[in-house]
Amino acid sequence: MGLVLPPIAAYQVQHLPIVKAYADKIGLVEVINQAVPTEMDVDPGTIVLGMILDTLSGRSPLYRLEEFFTHQDTALLLGKVVAPEVFNAWCEFHELTSPPSL
Repeated sequence: MGLVLPPIAAYQVQHLPIVKAYADKIGLVEVINQAVPTEMDVDPGTIVLGMILDTLSGRSPLYRLEEFFTHQDTALLLGKVVAPEVFNAWCEFHELTSPPSL
């Protein structure tokens, strides 16, 4: 019986780890979390960091955040493993709680 190695996951992260390092340096996630208290599973600072990373990677609509993070290493880019579905749930929650547009 031979040695069985787990599959390797590879992601194209480009410049996004540099953006994450800068966000860490200025305390972006912590400042947002202090300003926006919540009881959601994922803190708002992490969601905002995800939106910034998505925007700087090519600007896609908010409803595509889940699709963007399906192909990213969230542990590297967000500092913790976050399921891509969380971003879709957050967008749905935001839409339900936002005031209607005039």
